[in-house]
Amino acid sequence: MSGLPYLRALRKSGLVNIAEETDFSDADSYNKNDLVVALDKHLRDNQSIFSGLESLSAYYARLDTPRKGQSPTKRTTRTPGRPPAKKEPEPKEESSEPEYAQKPIESLTVVSPTLARSRSTARQSQQTPKQPRRISSISVVEDAESPLPASPAVVTEVIDHQTTKIYEGAQRAWRSFGFIDGVHHVRENLSSLKAIETIVLLVEGVTLVRARIPIRFLTTVPAIKYFKTAPVRVRVPDLFQILESDFWLPISIWLATSFLLPLLVSYFINLSWKANGSGRRTRSSPALAQFDPLIFNIAKALLVHIVLGKEVGFGIVDTYNIKTVKAGVPGGVTGLFTGAAIGAVGAIYEAILTRA
Repeated sequence: MSGLPYLRALRKSGLVNIAEETDFSDADSYNKNDLVVALDKHLRDNQSIFSGLESLSAYYARLDTPRKGQSPTKRTTRTPGRPPAKKEPEPKEESSEPEYAQKPIESLTVVSPTLARSRSTARQSQQTPKQPRRISSISVVEDAESPLPASPAVVTEVIDHQTTKIYEGAQRAWRSFGFIDGVHHVRENLSSLKAIETIVLLVEGVTLVRARIPIRFLTTVPAIKYFKTAPVRVRVPDLFQILESDFWLPISIWLATSFLLPLLVSYFINLSWKANGSGRRTRSSPALAQFDPLIFNIAKALLVHIVLGKEVGFGIVDTYNIKTVKAGVPGGVTGLFTGAAIGAVGAIYEAILTRA
């Protein structure tokens, strides 16, 4: 009996293990069907060497088991289950048909050549339908040794393998663009209190600058009849406004109340220095911030309330520029208070995480 069905029932990893035990080289370079055929031939050729292995006992047991309706020792042309005919000495008289002299005689009765011919014809007619059975058994053996269609398990394994290869190729292509690394880098930079404070200040400053730089009409692009387009009016920002003092006075007020003065206060009033023990600290101290973020946002809220909310100019700035700042930033005074509150909450949360 062929051992191919037993080998096909195994996974490729099991086939590779058998190949390693039997010194079959380059097993990984074969696909499963080719490996089954090559390994079956290798085990048949070396049966005397590997038949004693315990891992191959099931294979050689199948190999030694005869097929149904077949002799366990050797295939013969004789039909199974029919008793062999007894041979008798050839008759002394020569027959006109020499082929019948070779046939065994089933009875001791001497028959005429005509009767012998009829019996021989009947015997051949009885054996004729059984001859294709022998040929079919041989063809079954040959078909068993030829590659059979893949089983559903093999098809599933191949699909999983191809899916894994496609997924890994897509990941390599995606990493080659550097998009994932860029996303992680942006995430790392934005996950800090300094990034939050910078975003708040950028929103306030950019909105105020856009409010102070007017958009002027420049020219009109005429219509193109061929493309059936309408005339387009071109407007551009008036950058010459930057050269005037009316632009810089509101910007200076916002910059002083929202960034410079709170930063100065948070440098000199730094609660983290006292909280981390006594003694003089230097700039090289890595565990302490040079500016206290909570004090920075508290000082910013107080300055916004006094200068912009109460419109107290301290004799330095006029009320017109203060109102210009309040009209330029998003949300006015409330928007500035919101930015300070976001920074204060972020500072407290960062301090809690650091302590934890």
